[in-house]
Amino acid sequence: MNVKIVLIPPLLCSPLAYAPVLDTVWRHGQVTLADTRRDDTIPAMAERILRDNAGDIAILGTSMGGYVALEVIRQAPGRVTALALVSTSARADSTEQIQSRVRQSALVEDGHFDALVDAAFPGVVAAGNELDDALLSTWRSMTTPVGTDPFLRQQQAVVRRADLRSILPFIACPTAVIHGAQDRLIPVAAAEEMAAAVPTARFTVIDGAGHLLFHEQPTAARAAVNAWLEAAS
Repeated sequence: MNVKIVLIPPLLCSPLAYAPVLDTVWRHGQVTLADTRRDDTIPAMAERILRDNAGDIAILGTSMGGYVALEVIRQAPGRVTALALVSTSARADSTEQIQSRVRQSALVEDGHFDALVDAAFPGVVAAGNELDDALLSTWRSMTTPVGTDPFLRQQQAVVRRADLRSILPFIACPTAVIHGAQDRLIPVAAAEEMAAAVPTARFTVIDGAGHLLFHEQPTAARAAVNAWLEAAS
């Protein structure tokens, strides 16, 4: 693959979110990590990626990064040569999800960012990984550098995002939909919905993984990402 590969981090996550698969991606081309800390809307994040990366791009987005990836392909479908959607959904937030984000933001605004990081951990891993101290340490390492203000901007962006299910049938590039079987933050049904709607989708469910699948099941995650890039080359 000769095009640039852009990795878009999840909400509240630094580029460390992609550490387990970075070497795999790098073997296929030039790798860029998108900056999602500066903007408070998903369209603005997508515009920044398109502005900062000239020419054709392959994009991999995880969770919030998936929302941004879909917006990139909505804005510039002709520039996206391959798409990977990991632990994400094309739907807008439900009322319950919005209310949860409002509570999280209020906690952070009250000065409890570290408490929010720790409270979020059980929800981002499979139930069997909740007591994994190594995963908790990794989670803290990838979230703490993001900081309060970028997190609050990201929350605003996610709450206000559009439902993009309508664009899925028109995605023509090689597409991977990758999801953890035990994801409790975004149910696997959301991934099934996307995979069924995208004509070119290859759907991979990773057992033993929740929302943090790259770190929970790195071997299976690398294999899925490599298969996507091989198919796209």
